[in-house]
Amino acid sequence: MAMKVLLRRTIDGVGQVGQVVRVRNGYARNYLFPMGYAALVTPDAMARIEKDKAADAVRQAELARERQAVAERLAALTLTIEARAGEDGHLYGSVGPRHVLAALAEQGLKFEERHVRFDPVRELGEYEVTVALTREQAVPVKLFVVQDAREAALMAEEAQQAAAQGAAAEGEPWTGPGVVQDE
Repeated sequence: MAMKVLLRRTIDGVGQVGQVVRVRNGYARNYLFPMGYAALVTPDAMARIEKDKAADAVRQAELARERQAVAERLAALTLTIEARAGEDGHLYGSVGPRHVLAALAEQGLKFEERHVRFDPVRELGEYEVTVALTREQAVPVKLFVVQDAREAALMAEEAQQAAAQGAAAEGEPWTGPGVVQDE
């Protein structure tokens, strides 16, 4: 069963302020009416709609300014995520939207997972993540997936030790970093 309601606010996927739309009874009674987003179609409600349109225009203009400020901040942002990877650059897991959300939160930006659009990353490198501010406005953000600094240092140390052991086995002194030869 559906009923006709007069929208007092713009609702994505439903309609614009001042439109008469058909919605399900439960949606109208349990959400639209209690939140003040809609009213029954009456002559009195039709008379008040002009005030609602003006208020919605002011609200939409303020939201547009806020979105523009966030878009400019995102466009200038570069995210770096550290991940464990093998010597060939393949990650031991993947970097997904949740990792990006955590990196954005560190920058003071809060988004939901549905706003971040990109395929999970399985290799080290540079990528582009799309952050959707609205259905029409999306901002690309640079993402660098780098070797975990602790893991990279550990692997480098192990490689130095292996080289030192290999040089010692050949009978030659190892002259790698940190070794000073006496002259």
